[in-house]
Amino acid sequence: MLKIPPQKVTFLLAMAAMGLLIVNCGFLLARSLGYEPLWEAFSLFDLDQEKNVPTFFSTLLAVMASMLLLVISLSRKQMERPWKLWASLSVLFLLVAIDDFIGIHEQLSQPLRDLLDAKGLLYFAWVIPYALFVMLLAGIYGRFVFDMPGNIRNGLLLSATVFLAGALGCEMVSGMLFESSNESRTLLYDALSIVRESLEMAGMILFIHTLLRYIEDVQKNILIQLGSYDPMARIIYEAQKPLPHSLFRMDNSNRAEP
Repeated sequence: MLKIPPQKVTFLLAMAAMGLLIVNCGFLLARSLGYEPLWEAFSLFDLDQEKNVPTFFSTLLAVMASMLLLVISLSRKQMERPWKLWASLSVLFLLVAIDDFIGIHEQLSQPLRDLLDAKGLLYFAWVIPYALFVMLLAGIYGRFVFDMPGNIRNGLLLSATVFLAGALGCEMVSGMLFESSNESRTLLYDALSIVRESLEMAGMILFIHTLLRYIEDVQKNILIQLGSYDPMARIIYEAQKPLPHSLFRMDNSNRAEP
């Protein structure tokens, strides 16, 4: 059996994210002191650009989350427990990974800005449909999340709050700054970009940590083994007796099992 300790995974991902932040802070400090670093070198690690090292890392985080959600959903299906919402979340995070890598949301800003005459906090107009979509997801998955065991529920809510504070909150302020500076990148804009990306990466890492804790503490039936007949790793689910309902139901006996 291959056990994946949540703490170690979280630590490694956090160190990688910290490295990207340190590089960006170093370039920002150099720029504030009047030294303009080589743009070619900086662009490879620029948190505000697409298709570079930070983009690859963000995509990797979303793919990891999607795969963990898939593992949980397949395990629950094997044990004849509710699994479809877990599977839909797996698909959702795979779409997030594709969006991160291709930058679909960035391509929506100009057409939506022209269509809606968006200004100020809505200058990066892609936040409008995405914010509406987030509210729709909150309605669909709200009860699902609140029916979770306390520590898992709190982890999911915290990770979502941190991620959205960066992805939507800081993005809206960045759009206003970008418009006010005639679409030029000021020191303040770049500093806010670092804060925004920090929150997004932190939110994703917290989410992955919470999923690993769910697997470790709740879905204890999941075993990951290497099949000798297959060169690729395979996931084997060992059907065990369902855990006591007290792990899933808090105070309301009518709540559906997540």
